[in-house]
Amino acid sequence: MLSLVLATLIFVLPGLVSASKVSLLESKTELFLSAPSFAVVGASDDETKFGTIVFKTMLEQGLDVVPINPFVSESQGIPCLDSLSKIVDPVRTSISVVTQPSVTLQILHQASALGIFAVWLQPGAQDAAVLEFIASPNATARGTSYIHSQATAPLARALQTDTAGPCVVGDPSAPDLISTLLARE
Repeated sequence: MLSLVLATLIFVLPGLVSASKVSLLESKTELFLSAPSFAVVGASDDETKFGTIVFKTMLEQGLDVVPINPFVSESQGIPCLDSLSKIVDPVRTSISVVTQPSVTLQILHQASALGIFAVWLQPGAQDAAVLEFIASPNATARGTSYIHSQATAPLARALQTDTAGPCVVGDPSAPDLISTLLARE
């Protein structure tokens, strides 16, 4: 029955549904950016990697950000932490995740256990298993909020209409973190 009601709303009131998704995205973006500190999981010493570009952009925006990568010693001259558990105040830290989906899933389990404030999954960091995890009660039990700009079908389609869920999914208006930061200048 709920699916029928949602399908009717999407057909009859597309502007309203679209507006609520944008509002949810804006709320989650503001929540993510309101954290006093940040970390980029996947930042490295390779200037061409997206994780490093995200990290560098956050530094240039004046954010208090640390790189997390167990395989390199530093990024942009700043020592890398080797795991989320090394974050000083995880409940006041938002993290950007720029890893392969199999690694992302491990990171999300750690983030949830630590009570990380908010998580922004960058393009390519998720797959069906990641989406399934962030839709589960375990993912949000400690209040973690999630954003990502791409999702895979069919789970994404099922979650797209759930504006109360933990994650903004499958919406092309949900840009990557770099675009969001640069648009705020």
